[in-house]
Amino acid sequence: MPFSLRKLKIREQLLVLTLPPLFVLLTSVGLFFYAYWLATRSSRTIVRTEESVAHGETLLRNVTEMDAATRGYLLLKRPSLLRAYATAARSASRELAILLGLAQGNTYESQQVAAVQSAVNQMEADWANPALIEAEQGQLPDLAETLKAGNARVAALRAQLLDLLAQNRAASSDAVIQTDRVMSRALLLGVGMAILFGAALLLLTRLVTSTIGLPVRQLIDASERVGRGDFQPPLPPPVENEFGVLSKSFANMTAALRREREELSALKRFTEAVTQCTSENEVYDHVLHSLQQRFQPQQVIIFKLKPEEDFLEAVATLVPLPAELRDWPVMEGRYSCKAVRMGRPFRVNDVTEEPLCPGRFALPTAGSYYCGPLIAGGIIIGAIRLQGAKGMWTPERESLLESYLSAASTALSNLRLLQTMREQANIDSLTGLYNRRFLEEYARKLMAMARRKESPLGFIMMDLDHFKSFNDIYGHEIGDHILRQFAKTVTQTMRETNLTARFGGEEFVVLLPDTGAKACVLVAERIRKAVTHMAVPSGTEKPLPQITVSLGIAVYPDHGTELEEVLQASDKALYESKRAGRNRTSVYVEDAEATG
Repeated sequence: MPFSLRKLKIREQLLVLTLPPLFVLLTSVGLFFYAYWLATRSSRTIVRTEESVAHGETLLRNVTEMDAATRGYLLLKRPSLLRAYATAARSASRELAILLGLAQGNTYESQQVAAVQSAVNQMEADWANPALIEAEQGQLPDLAETLKAGNARVAALRAQLLDLLAQNRAASSDAVIQTDRVMSRALLLGVGMAILFGAALLLLTRLVTSTIGLPVRQLIDASERVGRGDFQPPLPPPVENEFGVLSKSFANMTAALRREREELSALKRFTEAVTQCTSENEVYDHVLHSLQQRFQPQQVIIFKLKPEEDFLEAVATLVPLPAELRDWPVMEGRYSCKAVRMGRPFRVNDVTEEPLCPGRFALPTAGSYYCGPLIAGGIIIGAIRLQGAKGMWTPERESLLESYLSAASTALSNLRLLQTMREQANIDSLTGLYNRRFLEEYARKLMAMARRKESPLGFIMMDLDHFKSFNDIYGHEIGDHILRQFAKTVTQTMRETNLTARFGGEEFVVLLPDTGAKACVLVAERIRKAVTHMAVPSGTEKPLPQITVSLGIAVYPDHGTELEEVLQASDKALYESKRAGRNRTSVYVEDAEATG
C-alpha cells in the first residue's frame, strides 16, 4: 500500500514533517560540540607545547648557567659561583620534572625529555661535580682537558635541548594549523548545515501548506459557499485523520442544512398554498397532499370541531374510513379527543404498548400515531391525526409537523374570519336576512342567469302596514321584535332557493328564480296570510293589534331589463297595494292597476 502523507493524522504529519529539520538541528549541534571539542583539544595542545618550549628554554638557560658557573669557579675559585651552580642545578632539575609532566601521554617526547635528563645528570655526575669537588679540595685537574671535556658534554646537551625545543615549536605550530583547519571545517559545516536547515524549513513550509493549509482553505471556501446558499460545496477528500473527520462533520452539517432548507421551502410553499385557498375543503386537500409527501403516513384524518354540537367530525381523510363510520364520521364529545382536551399534541409511538386516546375513533391496530390540535387565536378549531410506522414520531418530525398544523390552522381561521366578515357585510344585524347591498349584487347575478336561460325572475317587495304607528305607540324595541318575527315568518314560508332581503326600514324584497307573475302571486299570498297569523308579544297586558303586510310584484324581463327598473316596478305595485287599502298583493301593470 503506497504511503501518503495526507492519510496520516495531523499529529503524525507534524511529526514526519519536523523530523528532517530536527535531524539537521541535532546534527548541527553535534558538529558544534565536536568542533568545540577539537578546538579545546587543539588549544590544550598549543598551551602544552608552548609551556614545553618555555620550560625547555629555561632548562637551556639553566644548563648554560651551570656550565658558566663551573667554568668560572675552575678559573676564578669564587664561592659565589658554586652557589650559582647549585641554584641553576636545582632549577634545571625542577624544569626537567615539569617537562616530564608535560610530556605524559606523548611517548616520543617523554623519551626525549628522559634522554635530556639523563644527559644533564651525566654532565653533573661525570664532569661538573667531580671538577668542582677537585677544584674545591685544591686538587687542580688538567684545566684544559676538563674544559674541553665540559665543552663536548654541554654542546651535546645543548644540541638535545635545541632539538627538543625545535620539536615543541613545530608541534605548537602544527597545533595552531590544525586548530585553524578544524575551525574552518566547522565554519563550513555550520554554513552547510544552516543552508540545509533553511532548505528543510522551506520544504516544511511547503509541505505544511499542501498537507494542512490546503484542507483548511478548502473548508473555508466550503463554509463561504454555504453562507451564499450553496449546500453542496466541494470538500477535502475523505481521509482517516482530523481533517477527514472535520470534512465528514461538515458534510453532515451541510446535508442537515440542505434538508432544513428544503423543509422550510416546502413549508413555505404549503403556507402560501393554503393561504390562497378560498374554501376549507381546498385547505383540507392541500393538507392531505403535503403531509403525505413530507411524512409518508399510512393515514391522515382531519377533524373539524363543532362546538355548538359538541363533537368532532372527520371532514377529510387520506384513506377512506371504514364502511361503518362513513355515514356518521363523528367522535362524540370534543373532550374524548385527548389532543383537543389537553390543547397540545398527543402521540403514541407503539399502539400495542402505550395507552391510546379515549376517543377510539378509527384508531390503528399497529404502528404509531400523532394527534395534534388545530389552534388559531388560542381557540381549538379541530385536530389532525397522522398514523405511521412504530417509533415514527421523533422530536424533529413533531416540530416540523407542528409548523404544518400551525399554517393550516391559520388558513382555516382566516377563511372563517373572512366568511364571518362577509356575512356581517351582507347580513342585516337585526333580522338576520341579507341586506340591500347583497340583494342588489345577487339580483344582478340572477338576472344574468335568467337572461342566458331565458327564464323569468320574480321580485316581491313587501312593506309592513302602519309600522310607524307600532313604533310610536309601543316603542322601538317592540318594533324590532316585529321586524325579527316578520323575517322569521317569511323565511319559513318560502323555499330555500328563494332569497329574502331587508331593503330598508320595514321594506323587504323576495327574489324568486324561474318564477313568473302568477307563481309570485301564490307565494306573496302565502306570505301575507302567514303574517296575519303572526303573534308578537307586546310586553304589556294589552296585546298588539293584527299585523299585516302589503306586497308588490314585478317580473324580469317583463317589467324591466335593468335591476333598477324591476325594483321600481315592484315598488309601484307595492304602492298600488297601499293605495287600495293595504294587506293585499298587487302585480305591476304599466299605466294600469292590477290586484291579485
